[in-house]
Amino acid sequence: MVNSTFEAYKLKRELKRSGIDYEFERFGENEFGEPNSNPTLVGTVKCIYHEQNGNVSVTTGDTTQVRTKKVPMLLCLWEDIAHFILQVGDIVLFNGKMLKVTGVINVQEWNIIADISLEVVDNGSPA
Repeated sequence: MVNSTFEAYKLKRELKRSGIDYEFERFGENEFGEPNSNPTLVGTVKCIYHEQNGNVSVTTGDTTQVRTKKVPMLLCLWEDIAHFILQVGDIVLFNGKMLKVTGVINVQEWNIIADISLEVVDNGSPA
């Protein structure tokens, strides 16, 4: 049996020490169902940024090249995102980069910790 109060306390303590407030925004749609260019604020959540390692393999003939790809993620309390629903495609700005939400994971299905998967939006700018 998991001590959910203690698990939540550990994350709350870490968020208080080194968490950052992130603003999640969503692009609306016009009357034709096309996305408009002005995002609206969905909500603000205190999170901890971390990265997960993923592998990308390229097979050419007899050889395989494997390189590690970093997947950006945000760790937060489930109760902090329970009052608004994050959707795939919502955006968050971090360190001058636009990141798109690709999924929200309920860690261990405890309804205590949420892990938000992100993807860097490549808009073609050199920065």
